[in-house]
Amino acid sequence: MKVMVYYPTAEEDIAALQQKISKVHAQAIASYLQNLNCPKEEKLRLLNDIKSNIKK
Repeated sequence: MKVMVYYPTAEEDIAALQQKISKVHAQAIASYLQNLNCPKEEKLRLLNDIKSNIKK
C-alpha cells in the first residue's frame, strides 16, 4: 500500500501542525501514565522527570 502525505509549507500551517502533534504526544503520555500499575506519587515523579527532560 502506498500512502501520499502532503506536509504544510506555510510557516503558520507548520506551527499549527507542530502544536497538534505536541497535544497528541501529551495525551499519549498522560494515558500511558494513568494506566501504569504504580502509586500516584510514582506517576507524578515520572511526569516531572518527563517534563525536565523535555526542557533540556
